[in-house]
Amino acid sequence: MKRILLAVCLVMLVSVSAFAGESIADFPPVLLYYDIKDKPLNEADVTVEDFCAQLDWLKENGYETLSIEDFVSYVKRGESFPEKSILITFDNGYSGIFNYAFPEMTKRGMKATLFINTEYVGSFTTVYAHITKRQIKQLVNTGLFSVASDTASFPRLTQITHEERQKELAKSKKFLEDLTGKKVEALAYPYSDYDGKVIDDVKEAGYEVAFAVENKGLFGHDARYSIPRIVTGMALGEDNQKLFKELVLNYKEMSPEAFADRWKPMPGEEWRWEPKGE
Repeated sequence: MKRILLAVCLVMLVSVSAFAGESIADFPPVLLYYDIKDKPLNEADVTVEDFCAQLDWLKENGYETLSIEDFVSYVKRGESFPEKSILITFDNGYSGIFNYAFPEMTKRGMKATLFINTEYVGSFTTVYAHITKRQIKQLVNTGLFSVASDTASFPRLTQITHEERQKELAKSKKFLEDLTGKKVEALAYPYSDYDGKVIDDVKEAGYEVAFAVENKGLFGHDARYSIPRIVTGMALGEDNQKLFKELVLNYKEMSPEAFADRWKPMPGEEWRWEPKGE
């Protein structure tokens, strides 16, 4: 499986343009982490050791980590991003972000964005705990962490009605803005599931950019509403972070086939509504 992952990810197509919001080449690399763990439970997790090595490699090679506010600002102004900038994102708001990523990123002065499923804040699954409201506020107050929406209940947006999508998009946005006092203008599509109608609703709800995993195309919209991300995981840390480095260095040239969420959920993984508290 790991050989297949390496082979697929290194298939490249060259695409070069000035910033115009028209293609992946207009954006800096965007990383997607799920959870950081001392003892990973599956291939989607990243060990603390690998996470630190990846942060150190980025820092040693002159990469500037952007906040989501920085990212949106460049897009709205139509300006090119700094040559060695990168956006680090975390999906789902798992507790490893607070327990492990938070201290390591703070130590290095690096920024990240949390895409939050707002109805799961403070809850836990059979194997994964989610950060609480208090922890989110603590992260945001450092100035290094920003929040963005992963919708409220994490539905497949193409499979619900226009009215249901509007509710999902508005509810999560309001929750995060009320909690942090910060404007929320970025969205991650649950399951990387979107189409032209979904993008219409995302724009109508006041989001300026939206992120996927797979590069599924533009559906007649600006590329800023379908920005693909590099999915991290255990395989990227092998051979001294070889695949991680390759993907970051070649992000702008990666073929659509190279972007995929390859990690399967844990067997028996189910949501359990058991709040952890504030």
